[in-house]
Amino acid sequence: SNDMIPWNVGQAFGLELTAALRRQHIDAIRAAADPRFQDLEAADRAFTARQTKSLKATDRKMLVGVEWLPGKKPLIKLAAYPAASAKPVWSSSVDVPQEAIELDKNIPPRNRDVVEFARKSLGRSVREGDCTHLAEDALQAAHVGKRGIYRWGRELGVREPWLPGDILQMERVEVRLPSTTRIFNHHTAVIDEVNPDFIVVLHQNALPDGKVVQRETWPVAGISGQIAAYRPWDWPQENPYPPASPLRVEPVADLSAGKGKKPKAVDLLKIIDPRLDRVQGIWFFEKDGALRSPNEFEARLEVPVAPPKSYTLRMTVARLQGDQQFGIGIVVGGRQTMISIDNSRGKATGFHNLDGKPAAENESTKLGTFLPKLKRVALECRVRENAVELDIDKAEVIRWQGDPARLSVSPDWPVPQTGWLFLSAYDSEFDINSFVLEPAKASGK
Repeated sequence: SNDMIPWNVGQAFGLELTAALRRQHIDAIRAAADPRFQDLEAADRAFTARQTKSLKATDRKMLVGVEWLPGKKPLIKLAAYPAASAKPVWSSSVDVPQEAIELDKNIPPRNRDVVEFARKSLGRSVREGDCTHLAEDALQAAHVGKRGIYRWGRELGVREPWLPGDILQMERVEVRLPSTTRIFNHHTAVIDEVNPDFIVVLHQNALPDGKVVQRETWPVAGISGQIAAYRPWDWPQENPYPPASPLRVEPVADLSAGKGKKPKAVDLLKIIDPRLDRVQGIWFFEKDGALRSPNEFEARLEVPVAPPKSYTLRMTVARLQGDQQFGIGIVVGGRQTMISIDNSRGKATGFHNLDGKPAAENESTKLGTFLPKLKRVALECRVRENAVELDIDKAEVIRWQGDPARLSVSPDWPVPQTGWLFLSAYDSEFDINSFVLEPAKASGK
């Protein structure tokens, strides 16, 4: 499921309310964006006593309900519920001006510029006709740019309503139409129109018209696969919406505690959910169970596990395209850091930040290319409280011992949970078909 909401007034109000609370430094998160609240968000009515009990299992102290009441004079009803009670401690109804709920009057100016350029291009080829050329030139017409290869603006949150002028990046997408099925393994399109049941897109380098811009209507129920939606914005200016809380705040497997527990290997591919864990770029699982990284700048995926003090990571990785880094985020002596493999276009491997120095310029640096294209490679990373060893296809690559305080994560590669593992990639695509964590056996009597 892509959790797509092309246009929904209630969802839009929830988004704006969350953004307003976060601007006041309140750690607010939309129920629709947190899987723990799916039961709460699913009902189109005020919270019930049974639903409010779910707050006890979360780190949230208050629920704010947004109820949309359509009519000649539309209202939104707001109510605040504490975790300990099903009765609201505060409620209020607010009149909603008609223009606030009309889609056409809520399209941002940059979105208008993007969709107008795409509409004017209908029936002709933009540049060489690649699907990305339409999006790139539309952003240029809106006087904004992009960051990375397929990062077309501000990535919309889970179930954040889409608007005309938003840009869709698709991986392994199928669109079932009344008479045929469109398959987009890797594609970019501009949204022309949104409705509760369907969207209209403008795109090129696609059937049936090939490399000219064409308009097509897609039923929402017929779309499957991985889609990220982006809203044009003036990067690198400040994001108008404060960062959302991470979708996972608790690890699926926590191996850092538990005296007396026997070490147990964890198949990390089985606990990763790319929809919840991706930080940047579209990560997804292939049908054979392999994890695929995106070909994107600073692509990151959190692994929802807090590792023990001593552990071993074993994984097999194949480079599919590109010649840049594959990164393994690890925790050493309580310090999160990243091992960068094939940094500097395949010239060096090492800690990405050791004493503030990059992977190609510190004492851990090992020169050479270790992940050749289209070859499956075995990685083994052994982490102890003050030491790290990395073997690639059983050959020694890193042997480091020292103060973990010297290690850090570069400002270019942050992840929300600083005590977890993570994966990264830069301008390259990788296939990971095994990824296992083994806690080190306790030494002693």
